[in-house]
Amino acid sequence: MKIETVLAQVMSEIDRAEKIHPAWPRDVVKAASLCSEECGELVRAANTFDETRTGRKDIVTEAIHTAATAIRLLKNIEETEENVL
Repeated sequence: MKIETVLAQVMSEIDRAEKIHPAWPRDVVKAASLCSEECGELVRAANTFDETRTGRKDIVTEAIHTAATAIRLLKNIEETEENVL
């Protein structure tokens, strides 16, 4: 998959997620747990693929959700001297 396609799909998912779930946790642990949850779903999809070889669609979907959630975390994290890159 081309990087342009990947980025377009991730940005589309961010737009969709922000419309459905506009609130984002202020607590960094809660925000990170959302990323962890999405990553867990990605691992589950990969395990299912490994066991059944039924297609990569679920892996791609969950990878996009994981990336979008990580970007939302980065976008919403409060910039302080400790976490400014």
